[in-house]
Amino acid sequence: MIISDLIAQALIDANVKVVNYVPGYGGTAVFKALAQKTGKQGFISFHEEVAYTVSHGASLAGTRSALLCKTHGIMKAANSLSDSLQCGTTAGMVVIIPEDKGGTHSDTIIDTKPFLDGIGMPNFWSSPDKIYDDIQRAYELSESYRLPWAIILDADDVNTNSPYIPRYAKSAPLYNRDIVQHVLCPLFNPYQRKVYDAKMKDKAWQSIPRPSIPLIPDGTSENWKKAVEKYIPFFSVYKKFRGEIVTGETGISSQFCADPWHCIDIVTYMGGSIPLAMGASLAGRKNVWAIMGDFSFISAGPLALLEAKLRKLPLKAVILDNCKAVTTGGQDVDPGALDICLAPYREYLMHVADPNDQSELEKVFRIMTESEEMKILVVNYRE
Repeated sequence: MIISDLIAQALIDANVKVVNYVPGYGGTAVFKALAQKTGKQGFISFHEEVAYTVSHGASLAGTRSALLCKTHGIMKAANSLSDSLQCGTTAGMVVIIPEDKGGTHSDTIIDTKPFLDGIGMPNFWSSPDKIYDDIQRAYELSESYRLPWAIILDADDVNTNSPYIPRYAKSAPLYNRDIVQHVLCPLFNPYQRKVYDAKMKDKAWQSIPRPSIPLIPDGTSENWKKAVEKYIPFFSVYKKFRGEIVTGETGISSQFCADPWHCIDIVTYMGGSIPLAMGASLAGRKNVWAIMGDFSFISAGPLALLEAKLRKLPLKAVILDNCKAVTTGGQDVDPGALDICLAPYREYLMHVADPNDQSELEKVFRIMTESEEMKILVVNYRE
């Protein structure tokens, strides 16, 4: 069997349901083999940060996922990758990276392993005679350590032959809401770092004392308290309508993961809420929401929103529009920037002019919850 076919078969046999892909030498052959074997044409992503995050979101939601990308691509995904290490996973997530050792299909020659070792992502090299077993082993390691795992192989080997190896089959772990692990923000950062360090040193990370859940707004940073208090009327209504899984952005809105709100479930990097929600949706979760500030959305959200539209995913996105980067010090955001980013999505847009109008919020949330298509709500906090 050709290695590309063998890799595809290994992913199928490992019960991997969400496979993301950005075109690249080696990965393309595997992507085509998957389509032939499953009879389903996969989605081609444009940017590795989005593709990586979608796979991470699916894994967190309890569905095994994979990403096919080249060395340059995994470096582009570094922002999401680094956060995924301290956020952890639920079901296994494996990144398969065919390395273009000769540079015949790349702008430069780059070694993959030093980059992965430097950023702290568990990884190992594989070869044609081991790739099937190595993929199964990577999923076992990913689920044992609750970390994403990477496999590197020579891209030139993808078109070589290898004997077929018998099938594997096992079920994936179930998702459980765990904000102290899955919400990356100052409330839980020290604990998350200790857990990651323990995993990488093969120590008993489960025995690390878990932090208490703070009461918000009293338990938040003094620097953020006024900004947090401003959002209380919004979240007071939203908590009655919250989706099955709600993703957020590190910063102000993420504080509403805690008591007594329970409005946010998963948070990684700034701009990551939409691709995380996409992953949860592809994992089969219904009524998935993403909540973010305008600066966070503008920073990286449009990359993911394009793919959400092309995939026809029924996501519910909320943008808290205050024309400021409150998390990073209150820098002003050009008031036209958000409009430019949302211009292609007018058919999905909804607006709330007064975030203190609870009846209006309830009306809008009800419409969004009942909708079977993507909805984007912009809530006006501009002064």
